[in-house]
This record gives sequence, C-alpha cells and structure tokens, in this order.
Amino acid sequence: MFPFTKDAGRFLDEQESNDMTGTYLKRKHEMGISDDVCVRSEFFGLDQVMQLLNKPGCVGLRIHQAKRREDDNGTPDESGSLKPRVLLTAVDENGHDITGRTAQIGLKDDPDDNSTLGTGYTCPQHCPK
Repeated sequence: MFPFTKDAGRFLDEQESNDMTGTYLKRKHEMGISDDVCVRSEFFGLDQVMQLLNKPGCVGLRIHQAKRREDDNGTPDESGSLKPRVLLTAVDENGHDITGRTAQIGLKDDPDDNSTLGTGYTCPQHCPK
C-alpha cells in the first residue's frame, strides 16, 4: 500500500490530461450521452476545500465517486435521474477519512457536520462556454 503523505499524486502534462478526459467523453458518447448533459467535472470553492485541508491530522483529500437523483438544475429530487457526483473528504496519514473526528477531539467551535464536501458546480451546466 502506498503511504498517505502530503505529496501523493503527480502533476500531469496537458497531453496526458487531455487524453484521459477525451477517453472519458468518448465512452460517454458511445453510451449515447450528449455533451450538454454529460457531467465532465465539478467545481468546489477554495474556502470549502481549505476547511477540509485544515482539519487536524489532514494530509490530503479523497475523492469519492457517487450518484444521486437530481433534477436538471442539480437539486436533489427522488423523481430525477441519477447523476454522477463527487464527494471530498479529508484523509489522515493512515488513509482514514476524517469524519466526525472534531467531536471526538473536543473542538467545540468546529462543527462535526462539515466532514464531507459535495454538491459542487457541475460542468457543462455551470461552466463558461
């Protein structure tokens, strides 16, 4: 198993990044999913991400693949269609998600309901054309 450290991962060059996202889009097109509804990415604001990164013991973030039923505007709706989403959690040096830990270590001013970040802005719906 790889160690969970602050320098995990690597930066990709533009070509490798484009190849990977292109392969994803090609597969979605093969499945009959059009560009206007294919979720390509999800944006999260710096302040929200920093709340996760600043958690005691955090060495990085884990990105969880998820789905939920939503309407066309991204609002949770049980009658909507399943949409891909990502969830971000802080991770400690042992590879464990940091969830609910604030209550355990007694930081009374840090609410324990901010352990998972989700519902970012999806592209193409919320991205510049």
